[in-house]
Amino acid sequence: MTVLLDTNVIMDALQERRPFDSAAKKLLLRSENGEIKCCFTASAATDIFYIYSKARDVRSARSALDYLFANYRAVSVSHEDCTNALSLPIDDFEDALAVMCAKRTEVDYIVTRDEQFLRSKSSVPLILPEKLLEELDKQY
Repeated sequence: MTVLLDTNVIMDALQERRPFDSAAKKLLLRSENGEIKCCFTASAATDIFYIYSKARDVRSARSALDYLFANYRAVSVSHEDCTNALSLPIDDFEDALAVMCAKRTEVDYIVTRDEQFLRSKSSVPLILPEKLLEELDKQY
């Protein structure tokens, strides 16, 4: 199973944002253990760097990105992804772009805890981190 992690899930794990960090960290660990494959959009990397550097410092942000790039795949964002995202019935462009990248890379789910995104009309299934963990527990 391959999943695309939304920025909020990655930040939950990296910044230990309680109570959300537990599920996010478990997903990352399961990816590192080979149970699932996690990826994120390359455009999310800039957001992650910015948010993390403001919360801590640039050196820590670089270290966080080093960790992400070493363990998970950054999915490229193409011109077509950007233009096609504009045509989706999703108000948040970042979310629409994630859908386009997820669709192109044929992931099974986009993992997010963004309530508005979860209610959107996505062609790729959206799932909460906790729900994905429940699904994985049933498989293993």
